[in-house]
Amino acid sequence: MLHAAAMLLMIGSAITAAGCCLVAGRLAPRDVPWQARQSAVVMAAGMVALAAAEDDARAALLVAVAGLASAMLGVVGTRGRPHAAACFHRALGCVVMAVCALALLGASLRAGVAVRSGGGTAGVHAGHGVVVPFALVAVAGVVGLLVLMLAARVRHGSGVDAPGRHVALLRVVRRGRAVSAAEAGTGSGRILLAAEGVAMAVSLAVMGAMVLAL
Repeated sequence: MLHAAAMLLMIGSAITAAGCCLVAGRLAPRDVPWQARQSAVVMAAGMVALAAAEDDARAALLVAVAGLASAMLGVVGTRGRPHAAACFHRALGCVVMAVCALALLGASLRAGVAVRSGGGTAGVHAGHGVVVPFALVAVAGVVGLLVLMLAARVRHGSGVDAPGRHVALLRVVRRGRAVSAAEAGTGSGRILLAAEGVAMAVSLAVMGAMVLAL
């Protein structure tokens, strides 16, 4: 029951994050380029695939390859751009998902070895060496990415790296003056991006907990 609830939470939060990213990309395309959108979609699809085929080694391997490919695409052409940090966080999320998939792949191989050896301890220990390194790296990656996302949110909230036009928009709203449709869309996009960050953090935390339980 608890495992099924964790799976549903991971899938639901991943899909929510991808949906928020796609809608934010339509409202504020400059802040959410195609690199960010494809990373969010691949991450959500990968988590759904891992949940749907939990013990399938081929699915875990496919998710790992797709996550690494998406991570490379996610940082193409973003150097020096204002949205580079956000794209990097999503790309790093795909890398973390790929490592988690490899850890699940190792667990699946360990189970297969144990079954073929008749459940003997030799088979279990043979596969255990495959699982532990990936599991440790995956958990460390999840924790590190969550810390980076939190630090970025704190900097953004303090106004350290907030764009000047966003500060100006806040001043206009406070004074009760009308804003343009483009400015309103940008504000709505930022709200969606904040929701995406929370949903992404939840899905990664659940995946890290699943890998830690291997």
